[in-house]
Amino acid sequence: MRILIVEDDSNVRSFLQNAMKALRRGVTIETATNGADGLKMALRQEYDLIITDFHMPKLNGLDLTFTLRQKGYIMPIVVVSADPDAETDAMAAGSSLFLHKPVSLENLRYMLDMFGL
Repeated sequence: MRILIVEDDSNVRSFLQNAMKALRRGVTIETATNGADGLKMALRQEYDLIITDFHMPKLNGLDLTFTLRQKGYIMPIVVVSADPDAETDAMAAGSSLFLHKPVSLENLRYMLDMFGL
């Protein structure tokens, strides 16, 4: 399984990366620190799951999600944010799931089970 984590906050990015490794053995995780780099990576490499922050420099998670959906990408894309107003916009852009920050290990386990990953 290949996961792309797009998150500008190094602490959150590390938590997500470590949590995914703890929840699923043998997972391959790649990371990007902004939406523009995340988009480039997603267009070059196939991922089973993308987890992206909502608010990021260069390209936010909303635009990343919308662009991938417009290009026909169907993998689950999960948007995470502490912004209470972000959920509606993320879902309208094509997000498969929205998780509120701080994200818990339980939320991540639920997410993986929900997508059968």
